[in-house]
Amino acid sequence: MKSGARLICLLVLLELIVACGSQRPPANPPASWVTGTVAAGPVSPVARPGEPGTRPVAGATVEALRGSKVVAVARTDGAGRYNLALPPGTYVILVTARRYLSKQSSKTVAVSAGETLKVAFVLDTGIR
Repeated sequence: MKSGARLICLLVLLELIVACGSQRPPANPPASWVTGTVAAGPVSPVARPGEPGTRPVAGATVEALRGSKVVAVARTDGAGRYNLALPPGTYVILVTARRYLSKQSSKTVAVSAGETLKVAFVLDTGIR
């Protein structure tokens, strides 16, 4: 009887080991996206009906910061658009561009798993 009880315990233990080994680690949460545009304005001292008051900023640097750590970096394209793929969380989105009165601009955002958040920036040209 002792050997029968040992065999049953051994089989139960083996089944537990197999069952635990077949568990997959949790998948990473889906990426979150912060997308948007960087523009500069005003483009003239007087607003004109039917004409845009801003222009896209190409080549601006857009960073996502968590504390003092840079988590992601993007550059704006010719239309001023950018995309940042981020883990869910709270970030400071910082835009840096030369040639503008406000060379830096930032906004604090919170993104959830799988969320796409649009964040637009307008830098000051200094035109008055």
